[in-house]
Amino acid sequence: MATSKTFMEKTAAPGASAGFDYQYYYFLYKVLNLKKGQSVGLEIKDDVHTDVDDDLQLLFQLKHTIQKQADGRPLALTELDADLWKTFHNWAKVISDPNDGRATEVAQLNFISRTEFHLVTNKSTSSSNKIGSLLVSYLEDHTPENFEKIRHRIEELKSSTSDDSIKSYISTVSDLSASVKKEFFKKIHFELAETEIIQKIKTTISEKFIPPGKVDEVYDRLNSNIRDSNYIAISNGKAFSVLFDDFTAKYWKIFQDARDNKLSSLRFEPALPGDLLSQPFIQQLIAIDDIYDHESEIITEYSTHKLRLARSLDQWEQNGEVVHDEIQAMHGDVHLRWKNNHRMAYRGCGPDEIKIKGQTIINMMRQEKYKLGGDELSTEHSNGELYELSDIGRIGWHRDWEKL
Repeated sequence: MATSKTFMEKTAAPGASAGFDYQYYYFLYKVLNLKKGQSVGLEIKDDVHTDVDDDLQLLFQLKHTIQKQADGRPLALTELDADLWKTFHNWAKVISDPNDGRATEVAQLNFISRTEFHLVTNKSTSSSNKIGSLLVSYLEDHTPENFEKIRHRIEELKSSTSDDSIKSYISTVSDLSASVKKEFFKKIHFELAETEIIQKIKTTISEKFIPPGKVDEVYDRLNSNIRDSNYIAISNGKAFSVLFDDFTAKYWKIFQDARDNKLSSLRFEPALPGDLLSQPFIQQLIAIDDIYDHESEIITEYSTHKLRLARSLDQWEQNGEVVHDEIQAMHGDVHLRWKNNHRMAYRGCGPDEIKIKGQTIINMMRQEKYKLGGDELSTEHSNGELYELSDIGRIGWHRDWEKL
């Protein structure tokens, strides 16, 4: 017996949310493929549109489903699919819109001559979708025979369906004049089984000479900035479109940052050890009264800096952003700086000055930033490097740190 849905379950709309995201990600994909003189719009002329030039515009209807077939693939696009016929209905309404100056057949044909109509969906191909197959055949071969097959099939479907909404959608298409339908059907394109939009975006980014280890960072920054721009435009009652020149001017730095020697910015919260006080580097800092064992907040902060640095070094090396000898060279440079500071601080130092001298060394070195490869580490990572070297026993702050 089926379990009744709760009110929250009834009002939740994960499918609608996924549909909005699908539309946005396809928009972002088209933005990344802009050419000089082109622009892409979101929910202006259609779900997404591209103005290629004055003589060509591409209209994209995006349809997404979260429903699955038994094999795990999204549902197929069927011949009487509401998504299919609502899309055709919408385009037919746009073509014949009298409020946009297209009440006459001449105006409608002129509009179609400079427009392509693309249905993009994650729904899979269905071998039984006869109308889809006929449209594809007509796109490839504009013969009168192929057109008549489409026209005849449309009338069959209109007669066979008992769904009033779908029958109405089909009628809107059928009611276009024969001349308009002939040209309209030549311009319909299907992009089915588009399930990997995000991966396509990342592939496009990588094709712009972005190192593999920087692709995710570029994607995250672009996605965040363009989403913000879209939200701001909508909040101000404006349509959101992106021109090639504007995109280049506004976002080129994101690509440039990824192409230079800057290390990728990694975001993660490391898992802290259970006993923070037992860490060697913490004991070294306590030994010079730089911190006290009851200062749990600062101990947690320093531990986080150390672990983030260690994790980042591993990730940068795995990503190919640095090689092992560059990491070792940085460790060696920091060790030498520490050695010089340590020897200078404790030369002629009395027993009552040890803790003050130790604090002086660590405070001076915390102000420095250390280089890794061709980039300079942040203050957090530079401090983390000090704590990491101290934790593995390469440096210390007390005069007799090795005996502690």
